[in-house]
Formats: sequence, structure tokens, C-alpha cells
Amino acid sequence: MAVMGEMPSLDEECKGESSQYSDSVYKELSRLNGRINQMSKVAIVSRLKRLKLSSEGNCDVLKTRLKNYYKKQKLKSANLPTAVKLLPYYVIVDFEATCEGVNVPDYPHEIIEFPAVLVSTEQQQVVDHFQAYCRPLVNPTLSGFCMELTGISQEEVDAADTFPQVLKDFEAWLAKHKLGSKHKFTIVTDGPWDMGRFMYGQCKISGLAYPQFAKKWINVRKTFSNFYKCRRFSLKLMLEHLELNFEGRPHCGLDDARNIARVLLRLMSDGASIQVNEHIHLLALEEKSKVSNKPEGVVVPVTASNPYTIAVKVQQGCSQDAHSTILSHSDEDSTSLM
Repeated sequence: MAVMGEMPSLDEECKGESSQYSDSVYKELSRLNGRINQMSKVAIVSRLKRLKLSSEGNCDVLKTRLKNYYKKQKLKSANLPTAVKLLPYYVIVDFEATCEGVNVPDYPHEIIEFPAVLVSTEQQQVVDHFQAYCRPLVNPTLSGFCMELTGISQEEVDAADTFPQVLKDFEAWLAKHKLGSKHKFTIVTDGPWDMGRFMYGQCKISGLAYPQFAKKWINVRKTFSNFYKCRRFSLKLMLEHLELNFEGRPHCGLDDARNIARVLLRLMSDGASIQVNEHIHLLALEEKSKVSNKPEGVVVPVTASNPYTIAVKVQQGCSQDAHSTILSHSDEDSTSLM
């Protein structure tokens, strides 16, 4: 006798119904999704283990995982494309920057740690990393708050190269892996701030042209929210949603990037499309950077072509700077930043 909440006929149902036409396949998938929505977590975990799939995650994550497994199987059997879009490589970046316990609105954040983690889609794992500290010039002495928050010492930044050299080293690292030449890749961040605030602000301080690789990226919070049908979460809460513990030290840029990579790899494994969903609008940004009295934490449409003005939310250790204009490729930007 079947256990309450189980779907004893689900596999047979997958095999038994016609998949000759796409409309039949999608109707069938809709029925299967309805069955999965009615399953208990215990039943879903049992099914996932039977299929040799991960059983980590809360109930919503597990349901999404199971639905996407059957979707992939059904579309494959019907010779239909799965429509999952992935690039060969992803480079996860998570900067650490100078800060005070309480920052004035125009505080010039300077990047003091430039970390990156390289994820291979084919290998489904992290294959390399880059890390360098940067010596700040505007505020060369780190605040006690900044050192405690990031774990970066004054001695480490004093001995480091300035940002222009570190950026050259990073671009050489990209070239070593033939990223952007032989292999397609894109940047992945946890939120819009790494590129829209820190990279942009640092390039202005250093008198550098904004780098090509940083003009578009994947905001993993949006991808996660859209795929698992949940609200937008911080890195800590995304990991908790997946029932994963943070590994390493929070606010160590390299450890943060490695944990973002773990989220990204789980999204890949569960069948998410992982594509660019934000890019910087440099011309509009120059205009908007003159404005200083917008409300915090709100995404505001700028034009009909969907650039958005992001008035960056003040967080612990960070302050609102000049407003960054981001062109969003998602329809989720009517919500507040988290």
C-alpha cells in the first residue's frame, strides 16, 4: 500500500502518457507538477533519494528539483529542447572595500580585496581562483571596524599593489584561462553592488576606463529567486534555503565567492538557466551620479528600455554612494533591494 503523500504511479504515469506533441508533454508536466505540489517533504526526499538526486534543501527547493528532473526526462523523451541556458564558465567576484563604522554619504569606498572563483559548467565544479589585496590611496589607513569586519590587516594592504596593477593581474588570469577569447564566460555577483558601486567607484578613483568584462553580470540573488520562486535572499539565507552551511569566514571576499559558487553549482544541478540579468548603463550612471538625495534601497525604472536607478541600501559596513544605473534583464526589479 502506498504511503500517504507518495506518488506510486508517477514514474508509470511519465512512461504511459503520449509525448508525441509538445502540448501533450506540457499538459502532462502540469499534472505531474500538481502531484508533486501535494507531496510531503518526507515523500519528496524519498523520491529524490530513489532517483539518486540531492535531498538537501527546504521543501520548495526539493519540489523544484523533482519537477525539473521530470521536466528534463519528459522533454528528452519527446525530442524537445530543455531550454536550459548555461555558459561554459562563470567567474564569481565578491569585493571587500574600505569602510567605517558609520559612513558619510560620499565616502569613497576603495577595493581592498579582489577575489574571483572560476566555475566550469562542464566539470560542475570550481577549477581555479584568483585573490589579491589592494592598497587604498584615498584612505590608506583601514578603520578598526573595517579590519574586524573583513579580517584584512593593515600590513596586508600596505604590502599590496594598488588597484590598477591588481586589475591587470586579474585580466592576465582571465587570459591564462582563455576567458573571453576561446571560452565564453560572465561575471557572477551576489547583488548589484560589486560592479555597480565598487568597481565603478574604484575605476573613477584610479582614473581607469571601466573594464569590458564588468559591464554585464549575473546577479545570483535574482537567478535564485526566479528559479526557486522565493523572495530575494542574502547569501546566508540562500545557503540556508539549500540547507547548506557557510564555509569559511563571512566578509572574507574569497570565502564569500566560494560560497556563492556553491549556490551557483546547486542552481546548475537543479536545472536553472544561468544567464546575464544585469548590466551597467555608464552614460546614465554619469548623469545619475550627480543626484544625492534619492531614497535608499529602492529600484526605480529610468526609461522604457528598462535601465534602473539603484539607490544602494545602506548596510552595516557600507554606505550609500553615487547612484548606480543598472540595466536589468529581469522583471523582478520592482522590489526593494535586500
